[in-house]
Amino acid sequence: MTDALSQTLEPRCQEILRRTAIALKGRGVGVWEADARGRPRLLALSSAEDVAPVAADELEALLREVGELPAAGRPPRRWLASRLEGQRWCIAPVRTEPPQPPPAGVERRGPERLTLELAGVCIGLIERQLSEEPMAQFKAMVDSADDAVIGKTLDGVITSWNPAATRLYGYTAEEVIGKPIALLAPPDHIDELPRILERVRRGERIEHHETTRVRKDGARIEVSLSISPILDAQGRPVGATAIAYDVTARQQAEQQLAHGALHDALTDLPNRAYFVERVSQAQARVRRDPDYRFAVLFIDFDNFKAVNDGLGHAAGDRLLTEIAGRLRTCVRPGDVVARLGGDEFTLLLEEITGLPDAEHAARRIQASLVAPFMIENREIVATASIGVALSDPDYGQPQDLLRDADLAMYQAKEQGRARFQVFDVAMRDSAQARFGMEADLRNALERRELRLVFQPIVELQTGRVYGFEALLRWHRPKRGVILPPEFVPLAEQTGLIIPIGRWALQDACRQVRRWQDAFPTAGPVRASVNLSGKQLAHPGLVDDVRTAFQDAGLPPTCLALEISESVLMESVESSTDVLHQLRELKVELHIDDFGTGHSSLSSLPRFPLHAIKIDRSFVHRMGSRRNDVEIVRSIVELAGNLGLGVIAEGVETVTQRARLIAFGCALGQGYLFSKPLEAKAAAVMLAGPEEPGRRIA
Repeated sequence: MTDALSQTLEPRCQEILRRTAIALKGRGVGVWEADARGRPRLLALSSAEDVAPVAADELEALLREVGELPAAGRPPRRWLASRLEGQRWCIAPVRTEPPQPPPAGVERRGPERLTLELAGVCIGLIERQLSEEPMAQFKAMVDSADDAVIGKTLDGVITSWNPAATRLYGYTAEEVIGKPIALLAPPDHIDELPRILERVRRGERIEHHETTRVRKDGARIEVSLSISPILDAQGRPVGATAIAYDVTARQQAEQQLAHGALHDALTDLPNRAYFVERVSQAQARVRRDPDYRFAVLFIDFDNFKAVNDGLGHAAGDRLLTEIAGRLRTCVRPGDVVARLGGDEFTLLLEEITGLPDAEHAARRIQASLVAPFMIENREIVATASIGVALSDPDYGQPQDLLRDADLAMYQAKEQGRARFQVFDVAMRDSAQARFGMEADLRNALERRELRLVFQPIVELQTGRVYGFEALLRWHRPKRGVILPPEFVPLAEQTGLIIPIGRWALQDACRQVRRWQDAFPTAGPVRASVNLSGKQLAHPGLVDDVRTAFQDAGLPPTCLALEISESVLMESVESSTDVLHQLRELKVELHIDDFGTGHSSLSSLPRFPLHAIKIDRSFVHRMGSRRNDVEIVRSIVELAGNLGLGVIAEGVETVTQRARLIAFGCALGQGYLFSKPLEAKAAAVMLAGPEEPGRRIA
């Protein structure tokens, strides 16, 4: 620079400094210029109110202490900083456009690259500390944060990285700063990055965006991102800060909860809620597309209770798990097999052509159950009753379809089990009638609609009345007299058999006691009362029996309890225990309908019985089938060998009576002697002149 040019520019520089000083007034900032020896030539200072004022001569002395400028090639910023460290004023960087590092000042060099002069900005140390302390605090907060804090440019280049980011992603700051943020995204999530950056460029905040990221070791993690744009003084985005934290464990827990809410805990099959939702979706499709068809199969396993009772609930659960595994093999990829609860399963068949497809699926399920299950080293054969209901646009709710499939399943059970049945409307009508009967039956006791009738049991040789079998009758309003086969199964299914059976015991004992009081010469009149399977399994049965004869004042030996052969064999162990407790009460125990069940001869001695009742079907066929004659003869002989009495049911002809007497059968009942009678009519049979008791044949 020539002296003439310097003289020309000097006034302009002074004016610029003057204006700069005005602009910086009150901000504790100054501008300076020094020659090659550190002597100030131009100076403009201004102090903020919270910074002690500094006179020009103080700064001049400060700069003179610097001494000679550094040799060529030595950065003046570092040199000046080292010479001025700890002074009241220091040389501050002049801001330049990134990415160049800001210098301490502006340096002008000569032809030999010797420093000729310097210019720069000076800031009071107190002011500088006031501006740097919040930044230091902020950095400390970011570094100690539990969440990853990542800075990046608008192009997605990482500019800052805190320790939590290292813990989350596995990369150190040195490994990622200057790298694209795409480094953290798995291939299947790369496409979302441009959309996120575009939103940041528009100045949008992104909060709690959950996505997938990948760690340095390749592990995928789920993170929640909150991204905020960094704005300049004019409010324009110049970068972004992302805060991220790991939500993998939370998402896994949520997924497990969601899975558990829609799946059965034991078998991991879909549960009722899931199944109903899928049926609802299928119904909606039927309404949109008349050609679309589906079917619902309702599956219930026969005699599953016997497994639970005989082997325990753990074995039952194991069986259900293995059943679920076989059912899975019977369905196509688009079908749904679910467990509703207990031993009830359902199957949704979609995209079928019609009923044959559903029937084929039912047969496939039954075929899958042919092979026995090995549970606790025992072979268990499981059979299933299946109900089938086809889709129909008229179905209102998914539960309607399930209801009809359930009705068809019960129809299959009633027809013999181990089979399937397709729903028809008549089943629904029958179910509605059953529902009405159940409602009426619940009120029958209170309304005194239930009554007992009594059929005489007689000595076959003498015709003397030995006792009476008490039989239930329901006088249902507007329906007439209802016989036990029509309502007792319903009473058992609903649990109403317990209060009804308790009443029958009490009423029979009271009636027999009244007869004994009225006809003391008639001998010890006895009553036989039937017990159902539900009653036998009821824990209060023994107390109910004891209360019945004690309250009536009836000797327990005058009360006989009849249990069918099939009921006894449903649970031999528990039945035996209860029968022994009843035997201790000194009541008699009879096995009813003998010959129709599945008991083995070896099991009979285990039961503490007093008598066997031969089923009426064998007695009826004695006149036409030689085999039945031999069966009756064998039963009588078996009972005699076991020390048991024999009562023949359904004796209707003189020939039948004669044969039974010839076989050694002592007691019988049937229309040959009397039909079931009301209590008053039965009393007539006890009032005759013969003693002890009335001879009726």
